[in-house]
Amino acid sequence: MPVRLALLAVAIAALWAAPAEARSPAGIRMLSCVPWEESEGGSVTYAARMHALPGTARMSLRISLYEKLADGHFEHVSAEGLDVWRRSRADAPQFRYEQRVRGLRQGGVYRAVVRYRWHDSADNRIERKRRRSPRCVQPGGLPNLRVSGIEVRSGDVEGTALYKVTVVNRGSGSARDIGVVLRVDGEVVDQAEPIELLEPNESRTLTFNGPVCRKRVRVVVDPKRQIEESREGDNIRRATCL
Repeated sequence: MPVRLALLAVAIAALWAAPAEARSPAGIRMLSCVPWEESEGGSVTYAARMHALPGTARMSLRISLYEKLADGHFEHVSAEGLDVWRRSRADAPQFRYEQRVRGLRQGGVYRAVVRYRWHDSADNRIERKRRRSPRCVQPGGLPNLRVSGIEVRSGDVEGTALYKVTVVNRGSGSARDIGVVLRVDGEVVDQAEPIELLEPNESRTLTFNGPVCRKRVRVVVDPKRQIEESREGDNIRRATCL
């Protein structure tokens, strides 16, 4: 099972008189993108810089991190040390700030967005800009578990039913020890043995014994949320009884 690590942003250096890197007043570079490892996760290091504009008394910048998993969209992620305004010394000609973020997730794609502000001696804002970093791609992938089908048949005993539930892994990583819970008319009636292993695009059909459904059936995959997935919102499937 993939190990989920807490993101940790570490300030490496804040340099107020860094050498000029370009004519543009603001920019961001990705200094490193370290691949994911099971014990450490991945990491990425950025260097954001800005140059004083005419009339500037102080500069500030804020680094935010965005993450994309599987076929999703980039979403803002939080970590201690990110999304904090960093201020230069008064009358500094340049301001350069380096930030490392550790604990990146397997299969994730990361991008930083930096917001810059220039202020005069009265702390009035002169200018603001926004820059986006290159992508840091972490190898591997995450599973995405879904219930692809529910089939109901008469049970061997009167008043009972057999429920065949098919679970599929639509992600790009494998999943282990997958719990599946069946609810009939709101009550948990059976819990199958965990699925030992489900590789990408592999499916498994489980059979549950329970009472005859009167209103609705509900199946939950990974009910305890122990498996890290590329999508967590599609682990439940509902069906109305005939």
